[in-house]
Amino acid sequence: MTDRMRVALVIDRLDPFAGGLEAWTVQLAEHLLAAGHAVEVLTFVEGRHGLPISVHVLPPARTLAARAASIERYLATMPRCIVHDTGTGWSGDVFHPQTGSRLLSLDRETATLPKPRRLASMLSPRRQRWRWHLAALERRQIDRARRVIAVSRQVRAHLAAGHGIAEHDIAVISNGVDTARFAPERLSKLRAEARGRLGTGKATLFVMAAHNLRLKGVDTALLALRALVSEGLDAKLAIAGGAPDAGWLSMVERLGLRAQVAWLGRVDRMEPIFAAADAFVHPTRWDACSLSTIEAGAAGLPVITTKANGAAELISDGQTGFVLPDPEDAAALAAAMRMLLDLGMRRRIGEAARAASRGHDIRDNLAAVEAVLASVSAACQ
Repeated sequence: MTDRMRVALVIDRLDPFAGGLEAWTVQLAEHLLAAGHAVEVLTFVEGRHGLPISVHVLPPARTLAARAASIERYLATMPRCIVHDTGTGWSGDVFHPQTGSRLLSLDRETATLPKPRRLASMLSPRRQRWRWHLAALERRQIDRARRVIAVSRQVRAHLAAGHGIAEHDIAVISNGVDTARFAPERLSKLRAEARGRLGTGKATLFVMAAHNLRLKGVDTALLALRALVSEGLDAKLAIAGGAPDAGWLSMVERLGLRAQVAWLGRVDRMEPIFAAADAFVHPTRWDACSLSTIEAGAAGLPVITTKANGAAELISDGQTGFVLPDPEDAAALAAAMRMLLDLGMRRRIGEAARAASRGHDIRDNLAAVEAVLASVSAACQ
């Protein structure tokens, strides 16, 4: 056990039901408390979390800089502690953009837009101002941190190149998931009922998790699915997360896939969806380190993703999943999906994915973050 630390966690919103980052922060707080450390949280919004700790809810602030300055002022009134910041303030001893660089995410998302919209976005004064503020905030966060954590090697490379620092000065700690929660032996009990609710029948069911439908490559997945269906193959696609607008619904109709595509909307528990699934597809155009990809592997599902996903670094191509070079290549995605129509192939890769996932458990992830906090604490003494 490391020496007892006093840790302040900084996050925009402390609410495990608000998203993956928020849920992870609650898990980190629980881990640190169990290890005997003192934990406090600085935030602007407090939801239901159940943590037996002091939570300091700061007054709302309109801009990124105003929020960061507010946090800095409040920290100055507190006893000395090690500050872990996921991207809200600029006073963190440890800067850990757990969902990746917001600046990189903005640029990658803009790059995925159709050309007319992309040009309009890039020329927009509002976007230019937002990008300038993100760049200034990220630069200050990195300059003032004693240690920086990236969630993937590609995020580390971007942070290093974008801010002129050595890659070896940035720790890489990949995202982790609760592998026990997604154990195939638990999910198998849910499979029949889950497939019945989805009306899957005997089809091979591919599943996606996507809130930003274009960024996560839903259009590429639909084109790949059409290729399979046009060959008379029995395949379906279920998409959890974002709600489709008229444009997406029109695309499904135009491709003749109404009977093969299910839009699930917001899903609070992915276990039944993974239980129903035969494989997971994530042809994303950008992800720092997709949690859903790691969860699917932990559920024993073969995963198809792209090199634009930091979590692809955790996949052995052709052994524990498939990693596609180009998120736009629907033919390559269709080829990988076609291979997974074979039950033997799915089982072999799914079992290998499950075995590999044990090296990416949330407990190991949290322990690695604790070790970085401890190293910073020791250096401060």
